[in-house]
Amino acid sequence: MKELNSIFEEVGTPTHKVTQSHLVSKTEKKFIKTLQLLTFYLLLITLISSCYKPTSGCLNIDATNYNASADEPCDDCCSFPNLNIKITHSVTTEGTFGQDSCINHSFDATFNNVANNYFQIKGMEFYLSDFQLIMSDGSISEVEDEMTFMIYDDAISQTIKDTTVKDDFVLVKRSSPNYTIGEFRKPGTYIELRFKVGIDEKLSSIDADTLASSHPLSSDNLLSFSTRDSGFIYQNFSLVKDTLTNPTEIEVYKIGKETANSVQVILSLPGELKPGFDAEIPIKVNYSTWLRGINFGTDDLETIKSTIVSNTADAFEIGD
Repeated sequence: MKELNSIFEEVGTPTHKVTQSHLVSKTEKKFIKTLQLLTFYLLLITLISSCYKPTSGCLNIDATNYNASADEPCDDCCSFPNLNIKITHSVTTEGTFGQDSCINHSFDATFNNVANNYFQIKGMEFYLSDFQLIMSDGSISEVEDEMTFMIYDDAISQTIKDTTVKDDFVLVKRSSPNYTIGEFRKPGTYIELRFKVGIDEKLSSIDADTLASSHPLSSDNLLSFSTRDSGFIYQNFSLVKDTLTNPTEIEVYKIGKETANSVQVILSLPGELKPGFDAEIPIKVNYSTWLRGINFGTDDLETIKSTIVSNTADAFEIGD
């Protein structure tokens, strides 16, 4: 029994002692695991960033395709707003009770004036150019478009020189109300619109045959006189001037620099043009005003043409 007790005392209850070496081993394992996870995430981030390509785009806030999410500016990819006009062709009719009204022009409508002429406006074409918007601080804004024209030195010379000018010419016809003036990059608050009816006399000797058919000054439009010295036809009116006696006889009035130079029109235009958006300006043309004071029965050709020129600026107003 003694021996058994002795053996029992030596063996005793089985125990497990935690040593310092065990603690170090667990700490190291935890550290290694953390380091492995950290390394994995770093590699993942590196991999993702290496696959990402910066986006280029237009970062000019005044452009129509401004891209706020782009990382870097693109190379000449910005598109800028256009300045447009919308023309309303109108006439004034005398009301029964003295209240005049302005209505859309119709080719088949017959009008009478103070001289008791009964006439029809069968067609009209005219050039607009040199558009300017006056800002509230007095500065002038114009379209950015330019074009190099081939211009003869004078009316008889065969020498041509390249001349770069602002390209904002518009040929207004009764068949179309909408026209694009050109690219416009200066938003802001404006107080006035200016333009000319006609074309600068210095451009009379443009070689119109060299222009694309889509250009307003192209010879395809047939709005130039037969000689280079006479230049372009600024205003072209086709009228039946006496519907009572000659209802089918059409008289054409061609007005160019021989009658007068281009006519300046100045219109009040309070408003704001926002960046990144096309702007449209409504313009009303009143042909009753344009032909005001003419007696088609007694006035000669030159008197009629000069009266039309005198009335030109008053015939335009800002529309609705």
